[in-house]
Amino acid sequence: MKQPKFVSGPPGTGKTHLFLIEKYKELLKNYTPEKIIMLSHTNVAADELKDAVLDLPEMKERGLRKKFFKYKICTIHSFCKSKLLKKELRSYADYLNLCTENSGFKAQRVTQSEFESDKHKFFKFLGDAFGQGRTIKEHWNSLRETSSNYYPYNNFKMISEMKEVYDNYKKLNQVCDYDDMIKDFIDHAVVPDIDVLIVDEAQDSNIPQLKALEKMSTNVKEYFMVGDADQTIFEFSGADADYFHKLSKDAKQLEQGLRCGETINTLCKEIIRPIWDHYGYERVWKPAKNIIGKRYYLPSLTTDCSAMETLLDKIKNTKETFLFTYRGVPSGKWARSFLLYHGIEFCHVGSDPYVSKKEIRCHKTWPEFVKGKEVSLKQIKEFWNYMGQQVIVRGKGESTFEDWINKDYSIHELIEKKYLRAESLDFTDFYHTRIKSKTNEEKIMYINNLIRDGVDTEGEARVYYGNIHKVKGQTYDNVIVDETCTRREDYFTQLRLKYVAYSRGRVDCWTVASQDRYTLGKKHDNFNYNYLQH
Repeated sequence: MKQPKFVSGPPGTGKTHLFLIEKYKELLKNYTPEKIIMLSHTNVAADELKDAVLDLPEMKERGLRKKFFKYKICTIHSFCKSKLLKKELRSYADYLNLCTENSGFKAQRVTQSEFESDKHKFFKFLGDAFGQGRTIKEHWNSLRETSSNYYPYNNFKMISEMKEVYDNYKKLNQVCDYDDMIKDFIDHAVVPDIDVLIVDEAQDSNIPQLKALEKMSTNVKEYFMVGDADQTIFEFSGADADYFHKLSKDAKQLEQGLRCGETINTLCKEIIRPIWDHYGYERVWKPAKNIIGKRYYLPSLTTDCSAMETLLDKIKNTKETFLFTYRGVPSGKWARSFLLYHGIEFCHVGSDPYVSKKEIRCHKTWPEFVKGKEVSLKQIKEFWNYMGQQVIVRGKGESTFEDWINKDYSIHELIEKKYLRAESLDFTDFYHTRIKSKTNEEKIMYINNLIRDGVDTEGEARVYYGNIHKVKGQTYDNVIVDETCTRREDYFTQLRLKYVAYSRGRVDCWTVASQDRYTLGKKHDNFNYNYLQH
């Protein structure tokens, strides 16, 4: 096994294009693409790397296509799965089948999108236990005050019985989960014949993934890990911060920042300084050129002050992007309430917008449509996505428009063609067309406020909110960090989380004071930090 060379890239230093892709070009002088493996943790990151490699002149000369790189530039899980007998990845249909076999699976009912986003707490429990390299019993005994994270699965007997049913189901139906891909590779795969192994965002690797990478690297000639130990924030699922801090102590550094301006860069280095001192290293992380930025303080998200006025003015009168981020509940609810109260269009990170652009356009356009204004066929189809049979003639679904001419139509034409009821003319606002999706009065008021303030009905949302773990890897012009902590936590873990939170921003940052007894990044009295660190 070859020891990895660690390349340290602080936030926004161009790890992908300024190092990984340049390194790949350099490696092509000595190795063939067939034997260079580049791995990341998400399909999005892997696809970004794949596209960048395919764009290289060297690749175009070789005539290689995306399919060639399917298992050469991919996620760790995909590479492991490619080296084993084929099994199907568990699906939402499998979850529904499990619900019929054991009632525990439906103790928390999830939609397909929630299931695919790993929001079912039983599967999260199994994943966290596996990532930590623990049995489910060991993981349960380690939880202490954090067992509430897996509610309603707060009974070990229940979890144990469900796991037995789950294991039998997988064996009988030849399906696997992401943990199985790693475990089966470690236990059964032949050591792959590769020359170079490169791991992007290496600090996110958990204990079993590191074992899999160790096996992959058995015969390689060159082995690189690229990442930032100071952004190791997935310890709950098995990432080993101590290992990566030590591994990166004498690492090659990417020094020039391309994201964080001087104010945020300086703040982040102040936040992470105790960790640098503890491990005895220094990072030369320079701020992005020509960006200064300012830092503001907010007593809360409900307090009127000059900093709040500045924030609202920037949100409503610039084209910049904004991120509200936080450690956990209830800060997310506060951020959402703030955005609703001020009539700001927003989106939860990784999810659909609170109100889609289509729905906003329908509410904005319908009153004019009822008065006789012609609208495009595209807009007519958008109306049909939401309206109910209060206005639509029975049997006239959206598919009826397939052969229509692409032109503007009036409400009178649709009534004449018997697509809309004549009573449609009585509904002067879109809400009263009895739209299909649930839209309460609070949401209607919010939509009306957006329209009143001249919301852009075509462009992307500019304001997002999400917890710190969710927003890692993203970039915004402005970041608003709620430093509320509701429970005790390891000091270094807090510092890494705070560092990640503020480093999402480019220009300005706002600190929202803690609304609880604990503050993110401050030591908690009478707390055994050594216990958590080891």
